[in-house]
Amino acid sequence: MADDLNGKATHLGGKLKEGLGDLLGDRQMKTEGRLEQVEGVAEQDAARAEEELREANARRLAAEQAQRNNRI
Repeated sequence: MADDLNGKATHLGGKLKEGLGDLLGDRQMKTEGRLEQVEGVAEQDAARAEEELREANARRLAAEQAQRNNRI
């Protein structure tokens, strides 16, 4: 969850930086803002993938436990 929020913050910061760079006519700042947005999205995607993996492992363990209970 924290990584997802961190990614959202990075993305938002990048949007602000891009807008400020556009306003000031600073192409480097604008480009850095775009890159930070991509980094933020990547952080969010990684956090979601980790959560999906934890949930899949929990379902697998529950299924294995159910199989063991049926054998006894």
